[in-house]
Amino acid sequence: MGNVVNQINSPSKVIELTHNSEGHITDIKEREINHSANGIDLNGYKPFEALREGQLASGKKIRIPLLEAMLTNPDAANILRSDIRLLAFTALNSTPRSFAGFTDFVDSNMPEETYLRDAAIGVIPPAPSGSPAPRSKTGFEGSTNIENKLYRYIVEILGDWIRFDQIGKIRQVSQEMGLSGRMTEEWTVYDHITTTGNYNRNSNTGDNDIGANTAATTFDADGLRLAMDTIATSKDRKSRAYLGYSADTLICGNRLLIPVLQLLRSTELQRAHGVQTAEVIGTGTTNPFVGMINKIVVSPWFGASFQWALCDSRRASFKFQSVEPFNVFQQTMVADSDSWRQLDVIEYLVKGYFGVGLVDDRAWYYSSSTTDATVA
Repeated sequence: MGNVVNQINSPSKVIELTHNSEGHITDIKEREINHSANGIDLNGYKPFEALREGQLASGKKIRIPLLEAMLTNPDAANILRSDIRLLAFTALNSTPRSFAGFTDFVDSNMPEETYLRDAAIGVIPPAPSGSPAPRSKTGFEGSTNIENKLYRYIVEILGDWIRFDQIGKIRQVSQEMGLSGRMTEEWTVYDHITTTGNYNRNSNTGDNDIGANTAATTFDADGLRLAMDTIATSKDRKSRAYLGYSADTLICGNRLLIPVLQLLRSTELQRAHGVQTAEVIGTGTTNPFVGMINKIVVSPWFGASFQWALCDSRRASFKFQSVEPFNVFQQTMVADSDSWRQLDVIEYLVKGYFGVGLVDDRAWYYSSSTTDATVA
């Protein structure tokens, strides 16, 4: 997964390619997802300003220091909590999930959810009237369990920030609370996808006609073809019925973005060869990959090297189970609070409860390559 700290502020991208009936690209929509607190729109509302509004005996409104407001306003703790939560949730909700396009979102109220590992029945054989109907060759072999996990930590707002009217710091930390929730989801999803142990399909076990669905495959025309063929020939182990999978989404890190766009968006291909390499006549120059992959997801959380993955996003094979959405809880500011009395801090608990996992990895191919692409 690379160094998490160095990847936090790198943007993710979702690129959708629209093709016509001839396979030519007619439209490209690129959406950047920036995991930072910049540019959050509150529609003109200024957090903490209501808390700092004072009034003189003459009725004139004035702006008072935050500390004074905390001491004189009996509702100060509620206003502070409400504005911090507003900033946190706005930051969370304004940052889309880059993985949404290939993920099936489900609600869960269990410690873990169980799915059939191979939910396939296969081809119905002919059975003439008067003859016994044969039993179906089910592929219901075992199950896949996806565990839900609780994610949480405590964030401190220092008393000095209130004492010395440092609203900017409080605003920044409030936004980061929300952003951390979304980044936790991003890291968890891509950590699961880039774990080679989650891919266990092979032609030797009757899962496809090509081979293993994970390897250190260099991204190039041959590697992409290998991955697409592996997914396209996916089949049920018992009935041998083909499942009709077809890759439509490619996922990669930032270092592969240019080679990926070059291979998938170029209308023509050129053959690169050495001085001693004989030319091959009749191979054509039209790019056959144009129109086959219509979604590209680029995320720094996917890896710091040259990893990439291919999947059929229409098969609901990757699950995101939501138990409790991310929330922010404020500690009660009372005299017997240890953190408030001894440490001079207000504590906020940020937590969420969810689980992720692959139900059917036959719809996926993952390359753990550390070699740069060879797209010329």
